Amino acid sequence: MINEEKLPLKEKLYFSFAGMGQNMIYNFTVTYIMIFYTDVLKLLPAAVGTLLLVARIWDAVNDPIMGSIVDNTRSSKGKLRPYLFAIPIPMAVFTILCFVAPQLSYGMRLLYAYVTYIMWDMVFTVSDIPYWGLSAAITHNPKERLSLVTYSRIFCNLGMAISIVLPPIMIASMGSGANGYFWAAVLMSTVGGGLFYFASLGTKERVIDKSKPSTFKENINMIIHNKPLIILQLSRFLGAFRMVIGTAGTYFAKYNLGNEGYFSLLGGILIASMIVAMMITPFFTKRFSKKTMYIASLALGGVVHLIMFFVGYGNMTLTFVLLFFVGMSLGMNDVITYALVGDSVDYLQWKTNKRTEGLCFSMHTFTTKLQSAFGLFWIGVVLSFVGYVNNASQSASALQGIFSLLSIFPAIACVLSIIPMFFFDFTEKKHAEILEEISNRPFIDMDTAE
Repeated sequence: MINEEKLPLKEKLYFSFAGMGQNMIYNFTVTYIMIFYTDVLKLLPAAVGTLLLVARIWDAVNDPIMGSIVDNTRSSKGKLRPYLFAIPIPMAVFTILCFVAPQLSYGMRLLYAYVTYIMWDMVFTVSDIPYWGLSAAITHNPKERLSLVTYSRIFCNLGMAISIVLPPIMIASMGSGANGYFWAAVLMSTVGGGLFYFASLGTKERVIDKSKPSTFKENINMIIHNKPLIILQLSRFLGAFRMVIGTAGTYFAKYNLGNEGYFSLLGGILIASMIVAMMITPFFTKRFSKKTMYIASLALGGVVHLIMFFVGYGNMTLTFVLLFFVGMSLGMNDVITYALVGDSVDYLQWKTNKRTEGLCFSMHTFTTKLQSAFGLFWIGVVLSFVGYVNNASQSASALQGIFSLLSIFPAIACVLSIIPMFFFDFTEKKHAEILEEISNRPFIDMDTAE
C-alpha cells in the first residue's frame, strides 16, 4: 500500500544535508543582517525595520507566484528538483552581496541594502518552496514524512548552530567591522550552497501529479479552501515576535551582557535544546495528536518567556536554563509545523484533485518571511522608542527594551498563536481516511523510478 512505503536512510540524509546547508545561509542572514545594517552600514533602526517589512510585503506577491510556477512545472526530473539544482550558486552570491559595506552616502547605502536584500529574498524563495515541497512529494506515508521532516529539521538546526556559533568568532577576530561580516558571509554561503546540491542529487519525487496545470487564479482559489493550512499559518503569523529572538539575542549579548561572544554560547544552548526536542518529538506523536503537541509547545514557550521577564537576566545560570526550555519549545513546534503543512497538501488534494506542494509550501514560506518582517520591524520600533544608539553604552531603558524582545513580547506571541489552533480539526483519523480515498484516484502515480 502507498501508506506503508519506506524511505531509504540515505535519501533522508541527502535531503537533510541540503536543509543543513540552506539553514546555514538563511539563519546567518536573518540573524546578522539587522545588526550589520545598524552597526556597520550605519542605517537607522526604523529605516532597517521598514526595509525588511517592504521586502516581506513583496513576498506576498512572489511566494504564491513561485508556488504556482513550481506546481505547473513538468519535466523528466520532476517539478521540484530542477529548481533545487539551479539555485545554490545564485543563493550564495546574493548572500555575500548583502554583507558588502559600500562607501556611499546614507541614501545610496540604504538603496543598496534594499536592492541586495530583496534580491536575496527572491532567490531564497526559489530555493525554499521546492525544497520543502519535496518533503511532501518524496512519500505519501505520514509516518515516513514525519521521520523525514524530523531528520531534516535536526540537520537544519545543526546548520543554524554553525551559523550562530562560527560567525561571531570570525567577526570579533576581525574587529567587528565590515570585513568580519563579509568573510563570514563567504564561508556560510559557499559551504551552505554546496550542501544544498544534495537535495537535487540524492532524492526522488514519488508522488507525481498528472493533472492538468492550473492558472495562478485557480491556485489562489484552491488555497483559500485549504482550511488546515490557513489556520496553521494564522497561528504562526501571530507568533511573529517569538521568531526573531535570534536577532534580538545579538543585541542582548552585545549590550546587555557586554560581550558579543556570549551570543555563540546563548545560541548554542538554544540550538542544542531544539535538536533534543526534535529528536524526542516523534516519541510523543505516537501518544498525542499533532495539534496537542503544537499547542503544548506554545504553552511551554509562553510560560518560560514570562518567567524570564519577571526574574530578569542578573543570574546568567538561570538565564541559560530558561533559554534551554525556550529551545525545547521551538524545536518541538518546528517539527510539528512542517509535518502539518505536508498533511495539508494531502487535504487539498482530497478537496480539489490537485497536488499542490509548491503552492502549500509557498504559503508556509510566505508566513515565515512575514513573521520575520513584522518581528524585525518591531525590533526596530522598540529600539527607536527606548533610545538605542549603535556602538555605544545603552541607557537603562534601552537595555530593558532589548531584554523585552527576549521575554515579554515572545510570551505574548505564544499565547496569541494558540488561539487559532482551537479551530483546527484536521485530525489524524480524518487524514488517514482521505489518504485511503486519494490512493485510489488515477491522477496520482507512485513512481519510484528516476
